[in-house]
Amino acid sequence: MKKMNNFWFYILALALVGCSTTPSIQEYYVSKTEDPNFLVIDIPTSILGIDNSTLSAEEQDALNSFQKVNVLLFRKTPANADLLPEELAMVRSIIDAKTFEPLLVMNDRQYSGKLVLEGTVENPDELVFFGAAGEGFILARLIGRDMQVEKAMLLANVIQRGNVIENAAKMLSGMF
Repeated sequence: MKKMNNFWFYILALALVGCSTTPSIQEYYVSKTEDPNFLVIDIPTSILGIDNSTLSAEEQDALNSFQKVNVLLFRKTPANADLLPEELAMVRSIIDAKTFEPLLVMNDRQYSGKLVLEGTVENPDELVFFGAAGEGFILARLIGRDMQVEKAMLLANVIQRGNVIENAAKMLSGMF
């Protein structure tokens, strides 16, 4: 009987140790979708307005490996200013978890940012950008299949080369 009690004790201990109190990025997104302090936008790569005819085969492959960008924005207002430190702490605890590897860290007097990945550089499960300033923060997840960091860098070059950000902003502003 004592051996059986010890067995259940160890099972319970393993279950408690294995449970994390820090949510994943996806759980955090889902929990904030209905929160009026947040703006959640899913941007398919097709809305970026990239002219496929100007892309090399390698750039086309990079574009095709990404399906969408999930964007979560928190904009500080007088009504929610007291929530910003708490939300920043939660996001930083998720981003700084051992499951994410930092690729790029930016710090300035006015803002900070971090590009992290979950998985390996050769085959990331998730690429996440987190940027924060006194006015709020942005959390952006790059979602796709067969993603690679090199492909993300190629896509970033394509976006930078064209007027992609401006095109997407125009299309989105027309929706609202």
